[in-house]
Amino acid sequence: MKRFLFAAFGMFLSMTAVGMAAAPAQAEDTPLIGDFGAWQAFKTKQGGKDVCFVSSKPTKSEPAGAKRGEIFILISFFQDGSVKNQVQIPVGYPFKTGSTAQIAIGGKKFDLFTDGENAWARTTEADNDIVAALRKGSSAVVTGESQRGTKTTDTYSLKGISAALDAVMKACKV
Repeated sequence: MKRFLFAAFGMFLSMTAVGMAAAPAQAEDTPLIGDFGAWQAFKTKQGGKDVCFVSSKPTKSEPAGAKRGEIFILISFFQDGSVKNQVQIPVGYPFKTGSTAQIAIGGKKFDLFTDGENAWARTTEADNDIVAALRKGSSAVVTGESQRGTKTTDTYSLKGISAALDAVMKACKV
């Protein structure tokens, strides 16, 4: 699990302008705040400022045996307030050009825009709505389509997400 989350942090840094060169070195040093059910919380420094995030891997991915890289959900917070509740979902394959992905939590569905191997909420308000739904739900289901036309479904347990989010918000004072 730790190895996965180091990879998650490396990917997180590589997707931010400041972290492009720092990702490999910093990923191995990312301090774990704690394990919270299916989620882990981390705190590190980027550009001299605290950066916190929670991450989890899916409990089930379909189709089984599909060739994919790392799959996870990452929710980020920057102490300076420039980023809060930012939902990023790397799916381990390049999305079909022009496609959207979707995350379903409870009875709510949220459309996500895609860029390369990542899905993102379209607005800060959507990020906040997704995180609020994640806190209340028991599972989340992410669907998308690869460039090859493979439709995927990833299911995440939400056990521990509220405690993980509370821990990073406290650690980053957001």
